[in-house]
Amino acid sequence: MTIAARILRLLALSIWLGGIVFFGTVVAPGAARIFGTTERFADFIGHSILMLHMMGIYCGIAMLVALRFLSNRAFKPLWQGGLILLMLVLTFVSNRAIVLPMEHDRALAGGNISIMLADSPIRKDFDARHQWSTRVEGTILFLGIGLAVLIGCEAGLRERITTAPPKKVFDLSDDE
Repeated sequence: MTIAARILRLLALSIWLGGIVFFGTVVAPGAARIFGTTERFADFIGHSILMLHMMGIYCGIAMLVALRFLSNRAFKPLWQGGLILLMLVLTFVSNRAIVLPMEHDRALAGGNISIMLADSPIRKDFDARHQWSTRVEGTILFLGIGLAVLIGCEAGLRERITTAPPKKVFDLSDDE
């Protein structure tokens, strides 16, 4: 069960972080190139980010369950649990307090926020939330990297626990 829990935790973290990196480096720039800043682009990005958030929430829950099964066999389990919970909270807050209001602003703008004047209150709100969205997603990514470091430290912990005590090199006693 320990191996299965370790695999589940690592797989869930890889999927979550991979999704964030893939969205930021491939999906968003590719969609901008293909669609331009049209209503279809905004629909696609809005749907993609909501799916990324749902995937992150499911992965975070899976990691917490796996960590619970690992209990004391994990390296600093309270720190890992805290990082996972923080990532989950930030993802949920980003989804509800940033992305959904951005979608509302876009709907008020007729589906295409880029047609709004730069000094429009709707456009200012949208742009401010977009900045917060990128900050929060970046924070989640860095927290996930920190979690990956803690998980990586478990290998050293297992090696220290399972290795035999060192032999005495200059033992002059006759008992062998």
